[in-house]
Amino acid sequence: METTQAEIIETYFSEYHKQRRVADLEQRLIAGGTPQPEASIAAARGFDQYFGKQMRTTGIKAGVFLIVAFIFLIRVITLTNREEGSFMQVSFSLALVAFALVRGLIWGIQLFALKEEINSFKDLRRL
Repeated sequence: METTQAEIIETYFSEYHKQRRVADLEQRLIAGGTPQPEASIAAARGFDQYFGKQMRTTGIKAGVFLIVAFIFLIRVITLTNREEGSFMQVSFSLALVAFALVRGLIWGIQLFALKEEINSFKDLRRL
C-alpha cells in the first residue's frame, strides 16, 4: 500500500499543474485505495515535503532577487543624489530594480500561497 501511495504522490508532483491542491492529491490517494484519514495525512505530508523543496529553490531565488532589487535601488538613489549618473544609467538601474522586485515578489507570493494551501487543508481536516 505504501509503495502505491509513494507512486501516486510522485506522479502528482511530476505532472504539470496550474495550481497544486492538497485535496486533489488526497482524492487521487483515495481513488488508489487508501482510506480517507490516511490519505489526508499522506497528502499533507507529501505537500510539506514539496514545500520544503520549493523553499530551498524558489525561496532562495526570491531572496536573491529582492536583495538585488535593494542594491540597485540604493544605486539609483546615489546616482541621482550626486548628479553624476547619466539618464541611461538611472533608467537601466530602475529597470533592473523593477524586474528584480517583481520577480522576487511573484516567487514569494507563490510560496506564501502554497503554504496557505497546506495550512488551510490541515485546518479543514484537523490534522
